Amino acid sequence: METQQIQSLVDRLLARDQVYRPLALLRMTLRLGPEDQRRWERGELTVLEDGLAGNPEYIIDMVRAAAAWAERLGLRAEVESSPGGRVFHNGNDHCLACTVWHRPAPSPQGDLFLDSGLASARHALSRALLAADAAGAEHSLAEMARAQPGHEVQADAEHLVGALGWLGRSVSDPAEFLENMDQGLHARAVRFLGPRDAEPFLQPFREHLMAALDAAEFDPDRPQLHPSALAERIGDWEGVIGATEAVSDSARYSVLLERRARAGLAAGRREIGLAALCQLCWRHPERAEAFLESCGDEEIARRLERFWDLEPLIPIGLFPAWLTAGGYRLPEIDPDTCPDSTEVQALQVTRRLLAEPGDTKSRQWLQLHAGPLFEAWLQRRA
Repeated sequence: METQQIQSLVDRLLARDQVYRPLALLRMTLRLGPEDQRRWERGELTVLEDGLAGNPEYIIDMVRAAAAWAERLGLRAEVESSPGGRVFHNGNDHCLACTVWHRPAPSPQGDLFLDSGLASARHALSRALLAADAAGAEHSLAEMARAQPGHEVQADAEHLVGALGWLGRSVSDPAEFLENMDQGLHARAVRFLGPRDAEPFLQPFREHLMAALDAAEFDPDRPQLHPSALAERIGDWEGVIGATEAVSDSARYSVLLERRARAGLAAGRREIGLAALCQLCWRHPERAEAFLESCGDEEIARRLERFWDLEPLIPIGLFPAWLTAGGYRLPEIDPDTCPDSTEVQALQVTRRLLAEPGDTKSRQWLQLHAGPLFEAWLQRRA
């Protein structure tokens, strides 16, 4: 990695954290993964160097170059205790990795780089961008340009500041707006603000696009251009539910059912989530399997694991009926919204059997039309 790139990374960390920590640099450059860091902090990895990704010599050179830049900036060095074992095998390099560089207190004579230079202006610009303060961002951008003309981050900064103007204009082409946001703006935001702050910066843009879209209109060829997709990306689960329900024939589209199921489960509105899950199993079984494996709901995951272990196997379309056979409470679903299928009827028959196990007609129907489910029901009663 070039020296100028390392210096830029240190500047970015200073703007983000107000201090420079070598471990943060290792994480930012993907040399240190979160699981390896946790193993090291728990004592399972004695020396962190052994768990880093890449050539250790190059990594150590990067840490040394970053420290040299911090010293040139006039930062105050302070050695902290290590949160785990040793960072590097070499004692001097270990000490360097445990050193934290702080900004010095401002002084009347201080014209230090970080007091009046690029990092200070960049930090002010980051705050303005996150607040969507166009005027403040313009001012900080000018300060940044004066501090160090032609710095490599200037182009990204100018683009981000210019993008704030999008929020004051109507969206004439939603597809183009989304592409510009996801392709160009996202990458620039990650580079300038860091991954943690990139999403908060982009949230007003997603909300602006959502307001320009009609939730009742859904194009299956462009599912990302629907308010439910944008709401899901910012964790607005109620927004997802409302947007999917606005589509009159939403059950036709697996992606809308997946979004509604995920949102309902995540928001604690399980009746909505489970109803969508049933529809997904009945109407789009090929999509239901993948969704169930990754929906993130622990309760569903535990039951799904037992479902896959059944012999003989039961088709995924009968998963709702199987849940009911095991005493799991599913919401009542408007019959007019359900497909006319054996899987839906199996759920209704299973409910009747739970209420009246001796119902011979229900037993006969289930044995004839859903034999594996009937066998699983008998085993549960044994």
